[in-house]
Amino acid sequence: MRLFNQSKLIHGLLCLLLSFSASAHIKIQSKLENEQGWQNRNAVMLPSGDVVDLRVEAPEGAQIKWFQIIPDTSQYYKNANHPWEPKPYQWSGFGKIHYQKKHLEQFDDKQHITVSPAWLKHNNVFNSPYYQSDAGSFWFEVEVIDKDGRKLKSVGLNNNDHRGLNKRVLRVSFTQGDGYLGILSSFFNVPAIFGSVPYQSQHYLGVDCADVLMAANAIKRNGKVYDRNVAWLVTNLRHKAKLVEFSGESTRLRWGKDISPGDFIAVRYRKNGQFAHIGALNKDSNRNGILDGEDSVMHAGPNALSYATLQEAGFLGEVVILDNQN
Repeated sequence: MRLFNQSKLIHGLLCLLLSFSASAHIKIQSKLENEQGWQNRNAVMLPSGDVVDLRVEAPEGAQIKWFQIIPDTSQYYKNANHPWEPKPYQWSGFGKIHYQKKHLEQFDDKQHITVSPAWLKHNNVFNSPYYQSDAGSFWFEVEVIDKDGRKLKSVGLNNNDHRGLNKRVLRVSFTQGDGYLGILSSFFNVPAIFGSVPYQSQHYLGVDCADVLMAANAIKRNGKVYDRNVAWLVTNLRHKAKLVEFSGESTRLRWGKDISPGDFIAVRYRKNGQFAHIGALNKDSNRNGILDGEDSVMHAGPNALSYATLQEAGFLGEVVILDNQN
């Protein structure tokens, strides 16, 4: 009898282990409009005008639940002390990122769903000024419960660690526009983490003002993500122009001749201090042909990546325009 009970126990443990193993391998497949078959991949990037189909293989009669995992971009996160804190720039440990897991009830029991910016915008219930519903990155998880009650999950929210979500959580990234700025827009909805590390920026887990620019560059050039801060970029990239004191008023710098969309703009607030913030010039918003405070920039920190005017974003002080060679 004891041997029989032990055998049952071992069998139960093996089933439990197999269940955990299976839950780690259930996969959300994806397919773009121009693809013939379903793909197993952790991330897909596409223009905001396109759609992507997602699918999970499930036994007949199984319950299927789809979820969207949404980082809370309304909060400040940090791995290092902010410049205004005691011991500025000192490592303080990985900041814990908060997420919301939203059950997409309209997709219940569907093996195949379609995701588009139009649907994401209609489905937006997350109240944050830094959540972009029609562009940027979006994460998905699926849960399958068969007729015997066995539950299988894709890699999801429970698989995050001290750096953020597991890189195998399915990410769908929609881009606004072409070229470098289009790739940069795929980082909307990624939490801003002061002092982020290359692993976080490379896998869209968290970025700071310099790291998001470098991560987009690496994607564009199929290269490696390096750990670069604002001071390094100002020192090592070619200077296209410099303004000793930019107050937001019209300058001598002309769009299309002296500066271009995608160029980096860095600012130093205190004389003899270091350059403290950086972003990517986006466009001549008021179409006067001259750089001024009303023109648009894409920047991250201390909040998530967003569009703002140069004046709103705080690019007032000593400014240098850097050639991004995009």
